[in-house]
Amino acid sequence: MDEYTDRAYVSRYGAAEFGLRVMREGLPGDADGTVTAKLLHDTPSAPEVFSRTADHPAVGEYTVRLSSRETAAPGPYVLVWTYAVGGLQEEWRVWLEVGKAAPEYDVLTEDMKGIIEQTWTRFSDLFDFATEGPHLQTYIQSNFGRNRLAQLLRIAVGRLNTVAQPFQTYTIDGDGGASFPVAKWGSLLESALYVECLRHLVRSYVEQPEVQSGSGVSRLDRRDYKDRWEDVLGVEEPVLKQQLEHFKIANMGLGRARVLVSGGVFGRWGPTRLPLSHAARPRWMTRMY
Repeated sequence: MDEYTDRAYVSRYGAAEFGLRVMREGLPGDADGTVTAKLLHDTPSAPEVFSRTADHPAVGEYTVRLSSRETAAPGPYVLVWTYAVGGLQEEWRVWLEVGKAAPEYDVLTEDMKGIIEQTWTRFSDLFDFATEGPHLQTYIQSNFGRNRLAQLLRIAVGRLNTVAQPFQTYTIDGDGGASFPVAKWGSLLESALYVECLRHLVRSYVEQPEVQSGSGVSRLDRRDYKDRWEDVLGVEEPVLKQQLEHFKIANMGLGRARVLVSGGVFGRWGPTRLPLSHAARPRWMTRMY
C-alpha cells in the first residue's frame, strides 16, 4: 500500500463517478487519443479490478463510473488515469476508500456530501485509531462513519431550525421544505454537524472504560474519554452560537433596513411642507410581479 493519504470515499455497493479534466494552455483540451481508467486494490500485489476506456462527454473531460459490483469489497483502492498530451505519456492517481454501506449518505446531494467530508476531516487525524477517525471505529458494534454523519446531519439541520426564533423548515434533501442554503451558510452547517458529532461521541464514550491499574484493586474508569470530549464540545459550542446568531438575524430580515410603518412616526398623514420634515413623508414601496 502507498503511504497513507486522504482518500475519496465511496460507500460499499455505491455507484460512484470520477472525472478527469485535461487543460491545454489554460483551456480544456482533449488528450492525444483515448484515456484509460484503471482501478487497483491499493495493496502490495495491486490486483486489478478493471481497466477500460473512459467516457468522453465534453472537450477535455473524461469520466468513469464505478458499478456496485466493483465497489462490493471494502478496502483501499487507487484509480489510475493514463493518457498522452503532446506526445508525452501522463498518469494521474486518485486514492479511494470503499467503506461500509451508507445508504443515507449516498442519497445526499453533492453539496451535502461536501459538508459531511469537511466535518469528517476534523476527526480524521485523531491519535487513537490506526488509520483515521475516533477510536470508536475499532469496536465491532460501532457504526461511526459517513452514514452516521448523514444521520447526524439531519439532526443538526433540525436543531438549526428550532433552536431560536424564527422557526424554520430547512431540510437536507428538499423533502418537506427548502433545502438548507449550503452555498451561503455552509460553514454554519459544518459547525452544527461538528457539534452534533461531538455530542454523539460524548454519548458513545459513556460505556467505554479505561483500565486503571493500581497496587491494590484495578478498576475500569468510564469517565475520562467522555470528559475530554465534553471539553472539546465546550470550546466549539460558543463558536456555533455566534454563527447561529447571525444566521437567525439574517433570516428575520433584521440585517437590512425595513420600513416598519407606512409613514414613520407621523403615520401616513405626517407633515410634508415643514422645513426639514421630508424624512417624515410616507415611503412608498414598489412590488414587481
